[in-house]
Amino acid sequence: MFTTTFSGELINVALRQLGATHISETRNGIMYKVEFKLSDELTVTYVFDVTKHDKYYIQRIVPYPISHGDFASAEEVIEFVRRDITKFRNAMKSHNFPKFLDTANSMVMFTHAIELLFLERNIPESDMDTLRQSIESSLDKVREIYARTPKIEKK
Repeated sequence: MFTTTFSGELINVALRQLGATHISETRNGIMYKVEFKLSDELTVTYVFDVTKHDKYYIQRIVPYPISHGDFASAEEVIEFVRRDITKFRNAMKSHNFPKFLDTANSMVMFTHAIELLFLERNIPESDMDTLRQSIESSLDKVREIYARTPKIEKK
Protein backbone atom coordinates (compact mmCIF):
# COMPACT_ATOMS: atom_id res chain seq x y z
CA MET A 1 0.00 0.00 0.00
CA PHE A 2 2.86 2.35 0.77
CA THR A 3 4.28 1.92 -2.74
CA THR A 4 0.89 2.65 -4.30
CA THR A 5 0.46 5.83 -2.25
CA PHE A 6 3.99 6.93 -3.14
CA SER A 7 3.36 6.30 -6.85
CA GLY A 8 0.13 8.28 -6.72
CA GLU A 9 1.87 11.20 -5.02
CA LEU A 10 4.68 11.10 -7.59
CA ILE A 11 2.10 11.40 -10.37
CA ASN A 12 0.30 14.20 -8.51
CA VAL A 13 3.46 16.32 -8.29
CA ALA A 14 4.25 15.81 -11.97
CA LEU A 15 0.67 16.58 -13.05
CA ARG A 16 0.66 19.80 -11.01
CA GLN A 17 3.84 20.77 -12.86
CA LEU A 18 1.94 20.15 -16.13
CA GLY A 19 -0.74 22.58 -14.99
CA ALA A 20 -3.33 20.46 -13.15
CA THR A 21 -5.71 22.87 -11.44
CA HIS A 22 -7.31 20.37 -9.08
CA ILE A 23 -6.32 16.91 -7.87
CA SER A 24 -8.44 14.91 -5.47
CA GLU A 25 -7.60 11.56 -3.97
CA THR A 26 -10.34 9.06 -3.33
CA ARG A 27 -10.07 5.62 -1.88
CA ASN A 28 -6.82 6.16 0.09
CA GLY A 29 -4.25 6.70 -2.62
CA ILE A 30 -5.76 4.23 -5.03
CA MET A 31 -7.94 6.48 -7.17
CA TYR A 32 -7.29 10.05 -8.25
CA LYS A 33 -9.31 12.68 -10.12
CA VAL A 34 -7.24 15.31 -11.93
CA GLU A 35 -8.56 18.47 -13.62
CA PHE A 36 -6.84 20.77 -16.08
CA LYS A 37 -8.72 24.02 -16.69
CA LEU A 38 -7.48 24.96 -20.15
CA SER A 39 -9.87 27.89 -20.63
CA ASP A 40 -13.10 29.28 -19.23
CA GLU A 41 -14.93 26.97 -21.64
CA LEU A 42 -12.80 23.83 -21.35
CA THR A 43 -11.74 21.63 -18.48
CA VAL A 44 -10.14 18.26 -19.15
CA THR A 45 -10.60 15.74 -16.34
CA TYR A 46 -8.99 12.34 -15.82
CA VAL A 47 -9.56 9.56 -13.32
CA PHE A 48 -6.78 7.08 -12.69
CA ASP A 49 -6.43 4.05 -10.47
CA VAL A 50 -3.21 2.76 -8.99
CA THR A 51 -3.33 -1.01 -8.48
CA LYS A 52 -1.59 -2.87 -5.71
CA HIS A 53 1.01 -3.97 -8.27
CA ASP A 54 1.69 -0.34 -9.29
CA LYS A 55 -0.11 -0.64 -12.61
CA TYR A 56 -2.27 2.27 -13.71
CA TYR A 57 -5.65 2.53 -15.39
CA ILE A 58 -6.65 5.95 -16.74
CA GLN A 59 -9.83 7.40 -18.20
CA ARG A 60 -10.60 10.85 -19.49
CA ILE A 61 -14.06 11.74 -18.18
CA VAL A 62 -14.43 15.37 -19.31
CA PRO A 63 -15.04 16.88 -21.88
CA TYR A 64 -16.21 13.41 -22.98
CA PRO A 65 -15.57 10.03 -21.42
CA ILE A 66 -13.10 7.64 -23.00
CA SER A 67 -10.96 4.89 -21.53
CA HIS A 68 -7.28 4.98 -22.30
CA GLY A 69 -6.40 1.70 -20.65
CA ASP A 70 -3.56 0.31 -18.63
CA PHE A 71 -0.10 1.78 -18.13
CA ALA A 72 2.93 0.03 -16.67
CA SER A 73 4.51 2.97 -14.82
CA ALA A 74 3.88 6.39 -13.34
CA GLU A 75 6.09 7.85 -16.07
CA GLU A 76 3.82 6.41 -18.79
CA VAL A 77 0.75 8.00 -17.13
CA ILE A 78 2.47 11.37 -16.88
CA GLU A 79 3.65 11.24 -20.50
CA PHE A 80 0.19 10.23 -21.73
CA VAL A 81 -1.46 13.14 -19.90
CA ARG A 82 1.21 15.58 -21.11
CA ARG A 83 0.62 14.56 -24.75
CA ASP A 84 -3.16 14.54 -24.33
CA ILE A 85 -3.28 18.01 -22.76
CA THR A 86 -0.96 19.34 -25.49
CA LYS A 87 -3.32 17.95 -28.14
CA PHE A 88 -6.32 19.59 -26.48
CA ARG A 89 -4.51 22.93 -26.21
CA ASN A 90 -3.72 22.77 -29.92
CA ALA A 91 -7.14 21.49 -31.00
CA MET A 92 -9.11 24.08 -29.04
CA LYS A 93 -7.63 26.77 -31.29
CA SER A 94 -9.66 25.36 -34.18
CA HIS A 95 -12.92 27.05 -35.13
CA ASN A 96 -14.34 23.50 -35.42
CA PHE A 97 -13.49 22.56 -31.82
CA PRO A 98 -17.05 23.08 -30.46
CA LYS A 99 -18.38 20.87 -33.29
CA PHE A 100 -15.79 18.25 -32.42
CA LEU A 101 -16.93 18.21 -28.78
CA ASP A 102 -20.57 17.92 -29.89
CA THR A 103 -19.61 15.04 -32.21
CA ALA A 104 -17.63 13.27 -29.49
CA ASN A 105 -20.51 13.57 -27.05
CA SER A 106 -22.92 12.29 -29.71
CA MET A 107 -20.68 9.23 -30.07
CA VAL A 108 -20.92 8.63 -26.31
CA MET A 109 -24.72 8.84 -26.51
CA PHE A 110 -24.63 6.49 -29.53
CA THR A 111 -22.58 3.94 -27.58
CA HIS A 112 -25.05 4.04 -24.70
CA ALA A 113 -28.01 3.71 -27.08
CA ILE A 114 -26.43 0.70 -28.81
CA GLU A 115 -25.72 -0.91 -25.44
CA LEU A 116 -29.33 -0.47 -24.30
CA LEU A 117 -30.57 -1.80 -27.60
CA PHE A 118 -28.48 -4.96 -27.37
CA LEU A 119 -28.99 -5.56 -23.65
CA GLU A 120 -32.74 -4.93 -23.58
CA ARG A 121 -34.00 -6.10 -26.96
CA ASN A 122 -33.88 -9.22 -29.09
CA ILE A 123 -32.47 -7.73 -32.30
CA PRO A 124 -33.15 -9.50 -35.61
CA GLU A 125 -30.04 -10.52 -37.52
CA SER A 126 -30.92 -8.26 -40.46
CA ASP A 127 -31.03 -5.21 -38.15
CA MET A 128 -27.72 -6.25 -36.60
CA ASP A 129 -26.22 -6.45 -40.06
CA THR A 130 -27.63 -3.03 -41.01
CA LEU A 131 -26.20 -1.42 -37.84
CA ARG A 132 -22.84 -3.09 -38.35
CA GLN A 133 -22.64 -1.89 -41.97
CA SER A 134 -23.55 1.64 -40.90
CA ILE A 135 -20.85 1.65 -38.23
CA GLU A 136 -18.26 0.24 -40.63
CA SER A 137 -19.19 2.88 -43.21
CA SER A 138 -18.78 5.62 -40.61
CA LEU A 139 -15.38 4.24 -39.58
CA ASP A 140 -14.29 4.15 -43.22
CA LYS A 141 -15.33 7.81 -43.58
CA VAL A 142 -13.34 8.79 -40.48
CA ARG A 143 -10.28 6.95 -41.81
CA GLU A 144 -10.64 8.63 -45.21
CA ILE A 145 -10.89 12.11 -43.63
CA TYR A 146 -7.95 11.34 -41.34
CA ALA A 147 -5.80 10.30 -44.28
CA ARG A 148 -6.46 13.41 -46.37
CA THR A 149 -6.41 16.18 -43.76
CA PRO A 150 -3.28 17.93 -42.48
CA LYS A 151 -1.96 17.23 -39.02
CA ILE A 152 -2.29 19.95 -36.37
CA GLU A 153 1.02 21.68 -35.89
CA LYS A 154 2.47 21.62 -32.38
CA LYS A 155 3.31 24.98 -30.94
